Amino acid sequence: MAEYSFNALKSNEKAFVAMTSLNVKEFQQLLEPFTDAYRADLQARGKRLNETRGRSDGKLALMEDKLLFILFYLKTYPLQEVLAYSFGLPQSVANQWIHCLCPVLQCALEKMGHKPVRLSSELMDRLIEEGQQNLIIDGTERRIQRPVDDNVQKDYYSGKKKLIPLKIMSSLALMTEISNT
Repeated sequence: MAEYSFNALKSNEKAFVAMTSLNVKEFQQLLEPFTDAYRADLQARGKRLNETRGRSDGKLALMEDKLLFILFYLKTYPLQEVLAYSFGLPQSVANQWIHCLCPVLQCALEKMGHKPVRLSSELMDRLIEEGQQNLIIDGTERRIQRPVDDNVQKDYYSGKKKLIPLKIMSSLALMTEISNT
């Protein structure tokens, strides 16, 4: 089995990007705010800062491995059993780490000013702040159960036969200038 740890993967840039969507430099820029958010979370929950003390296995003992774990999970969304096997953990422990580290990552991203936008009004505000950009708009239809009410059916009808789809639109901003910072 391949070793899933930061130290084992940092030299393989292609695999690292495939697993986390970040290169090693971007990962290390995220590591400091993530570490601060993790420590703040531990203190808020009344836990020790050195929470691996007294454990024999030391799985996810390094902060780099914790960040790699949660980024890998969010990028690939494997089954928890597969995730646990990949990192040498029991499934129940992988589940606990997921629930512990997701809010920590959200907090770190918010401190860096990269909090994901959840509402269309927030997206519009952010686009106004950032100025003119090129956008890609992607549309997807997902099948839903046919509504019983005729008026609601009309809202979801797309002109296609048999399927009742829910239209989902997303947009992606394209970077037009690349900086060397």
